Amino acid sequence: MSRCREYAIVTALAIAAACAPAWAQPGGADGPAPIREGPVAARLAERGAWLTESFDGTEVDLKTWRIWHSDPERVSFRVADGRFELSATGEVGHNGLWQLGCTKYKDAVLVARMDVRSEGPDAHALALHLCGGDGSRSPDHWTEIVMYDEGPKARFSYWSTAPDGAFVYDSASELVLDRPETPGFLAKVEMDAAGNTATTWVHDGRQWRQVGPAVELLLRTVHCEVKFRGGLPPRGPGETTSKAWFDDVRMYPRPASHPVGIRLVREDGSQIWSRGATEAWPPKVRVGDGPERSIEDLVVELWTADGAQLIARSQSQNMGFYMLSLKDTPWDAYPVGARVRLSIDGDQLGQAAVIPLEGLRGLYPDDVWDVVVR
Repeated sequence: MSRCREYAIVTALAIAAACAPAWAQPGGADGPAPIREGPVAARLAERGAWLTESFDGTEVDLKTWRIWHSDPERVSFRVADGRFELSATGEVGHNGLWQLGCTKYKDAVLVARMDVRSEGPDAHALALHLCGGDGSRSPDHWTEIVMYDEGPKARFSYWSTAPDGAFVYDSASELVLDRPETPGFLAKVEMDAAGNTATTWVHDGRQWRQVGPAVELLLRTVHCEVKFRGGLPPRGPGETTSKAWFDDVRMYPRPASHPVGIRLVREDGSQIWSRGATEAWPPKVRVGDGPERSIEDLVVELWTADGAQLIARSQSQNMGFYMLSLKDTPWDAYPVGARVRLSIDGDQLGQAAVIPLEGLRGLYPDDVWDVVVR
């Protein structure tokens, strides 16, 4: 190896070490402190979700939403009882909330709980809408799942835009469901960036049911809208009145292509490994009073919250940072609760670190969690 090339490599390694975060700084010459209890806690380091809205306040959060009020004399809004509530009378245009922030990462899942009740000859439409309309940054191509009240049942359809801008709708794809015991319906719009396709879904209380086919959706950015429209001129006497609500609106990366990041750290946020005075590779760890071991001997596992099902397993040399796949899981919507287990040679090290589920706080695809090891 030439001296110039050797100098360049040494310099690059020195710069990388200097720029590494505190949790990944090399250890001292004395070697790593031993692991004695295993994982004791999980702390969120970076959230993967782009939107988590539970409407827990008393007003619309104007840092998150723009209020879209096309018919203020016929449509009213309020935030109450942990929901965004809408009321409409007669024929109305688009009214609701438009998400201010957008993401350029269009491999996305949009989920919300929604419900509408109508009285009159022509029910209003309640729409959960995934859109690329972001001024000059993206064309206004979109898809949405639409809900109509039919008394003891609810009817769902989809609307979308084709690449040429034409509207796409198929009445044969409509889905009519009995109302579940739980309030409202869980609806989902999933955008697959690999194929530029979007699908709409509704949960019937047991499983997800697809509403309409996958549609081609060409856009650059994505944001969410929740809104009312419809109530066309009456086909009978009187005007239609409707009351509706949205809750637990969240948008996050598609789990099939976005694993969860787990970092093993000490309670002060520093690394659990050492490279010693000679900068040896791979990094070394110690378990109890045993000898130094390669960090790649540690096994990190992601489990369901009840500890009954293994989700993913990983081993790595990469300084205590692990990526755990969410491709095949029993989880059909996020966030979720989970457990992280650490083992070596088939022996579990202490208890699992628990990632709790509290409202819209929990584990999402593309999260990074610091698992504290003692």
